[in-house]
Amino acid sequence: MKTRSDGGELHAVGPVAIRAWYGLLTQAVDKVLPVLILLYLARVLDPAEFGVYSFVIAYLAFFQIVSDYSIDTVLVRAMSQDPDDRDALLRAGLGLKFTMALVSATLAVAFVGPASAHQTPVWLMAVASLNLPTALGGAYRAWQRARLEIGTLFLQAALRSGLLALGVFAVVEAGAGLEAIFASMSAANAITFFVVAWTVRRTVRPGLAFDLPRWRRLAGGIAPLMLNAFAMTISLRIGQILLMSLRGPVEVGVLGAASRVTEAFTLLPEALMISVYPLMAGLHARESPALLRTAERSARYLVAATGVPVVLCAVAGNSIMNLLFPQQGVAAGPVLSLLAFTALFSATGTVILNLLVATHGEKTLSRNTFAFAIVNLIASFFMIRAYGGIGAAWTMLLTSAASQVSLAMLPSTRRYVRAVLGPAARAFAAVAAAVVVGRASGFVGVALISTTLGAYAAAILTLRICGVEELRLLRAAVAGNRGATAAEREDR
Repeated sequence: MKTRSDGGELHAVGPVAIRAWYGLLTQAVDKVLPVLILLYLARVLDPAEFGVYSFVIAYLAFFQIVSDYSIDTVLVRAMSQDPDDRDALLRAGLGLKFTMALVSATLAVAFVGPASAHQTPVWLMAVASLNLPTALGGAYRAWQRARLEIGTLFLQAALRSGLLALGVFAVVEAGAGLEAIFASMSAANAITFFVVAWTVRRTVRPGLAFDLPRWRRLAGGIAPLMLNAFAMTISLRIGQILLMSLRGPVEVGVLGAASRVTEAFTLLPEALMISVYPLMAGLHARESPALLRTAERSARYLVAATGVPVVLCAVAGNSIMNLLFPQQGVAAGPVLSLLAFTALFSATGTVILNLLVATHGEKTLSRNTFAFAIVNLIASFFMIRAYGGIGAAWTMLLTSAASQVSLAMLPSTRRYVRAVLGPAARAFAAVAAAVVVGRASGFVGVALISTTLGAYAAAILTLRICGVEELRLLRAAVAGNRGATAAEREDR
């Protein structure tokens, strides 16, 4: 008899498959829609104004990690491991997020002048910073993830994304400026929060609790995760911040456009982790050997899937950027071709991050990430001065690889990280082989794409990254409802 706790099929294929599909849809609206908005704004804003917009988004990310990312991640873990205290943790999390958001918004406005070489108006930053205290819906998303209500999570994400798209389009068509664009984003956040809180009010009482005991409980995990998230944001965004001072807003727009495209490739890894992370936290609490098997399989599949857009961008970066961003395309094509490879490390990094947080290894993770963020900062300064945006891209790629290799060598994390990187290595090799074949072919257009994808598919099969077992799992995922019913019968 097979139980859900054995983890041999990623915690029973059917139920996880259903949640994974909803997770994929959630990440689609979270990741793809911002890219579409960026494409729209790149066409309606002049290059300098688009560069200022890209800078504000990158700069704001440094402060969002305090009130959004770190708190929400720890909330999911705490709620997953202590279901009886879940509702109280939600209210405490809301109070903590709101408090930290107000502090973060104040700091963002105070330091925007020096950070942008005084090329970003303080009033614009004040309006943009309202995105922080209005983003309280993230706590409800953590609550839904802990309850494995991934379908409801998708509905919340879809509501916010729909409001965001409508708001941005309306203010641009009305001829309003950047201030109105950022104001519409805050409005979408606030409306979503109030709608979700009202909808689930019969299940969990709404409210912001200033609960010091629970804040202290959460703080033990938040502090290292906050440091880790800050370091990750430095690695991802510092190039755009430094470019603003060293090269101006136009080059910020070029790097920002290419970065946003490659960040969309994290859709699948983050989608899977929406449902797998709470399961890994539960497996660790039960000391189940299925934990490492889950991580190994997740990494192998995610890198293989992410490899598809990576190989395309690597061989056809110029054509893709000319199509998507006509004003930035010529300069952004080489940047995209290089940055695309960072998506592979983002896939493995997403699994590593969630695995180490689930196993309470966030302190070592944060120290390692922070050390390489400092290296990234220093290297970016010199590489940007010498080579501009392409220098920033090289720095990001090399430090991403070095950071994960370092974790694989540290005694406290190597067992987990090697379990992720080992299976992913073959997928990395398949990507490299396909890119070499594509670039050596001398083809262009459809012939180039067909040759590259054909070589990648051949490499996937030759290196046995996917086989009969994967086909069986895919069939179970497609027929998720049937798989869920069967799994529940086996449990009984």
